[in-house]
Amino acid sequence: MNIILNGEQEQLSGEKTIAALLEGLELNPDIVTVNVNGDVISKDEFATFSLNEGDEVDVLMFMGGGF
Repeated sequence: MNIILNGEQEQLSGEKTIAALLEGLELNPDIVTVNVNGDVISKDEFATFSLNEGDEVDVLMFMGGGF
């Protein structure tokens, strides 16, 4: 299955949930926000939200910093 991940084509195999995607990317779900087709997905839904062919997924990471 193909999705668009942060503007780039990405092919997924296996389980196709947000949780599985983040695990495959080795990203901690506690420090990211995920948008699918422009909608913010609640962290509570990561394990059950199924991705579909052609979905546009944006994974945004929180970064610390400042002055």
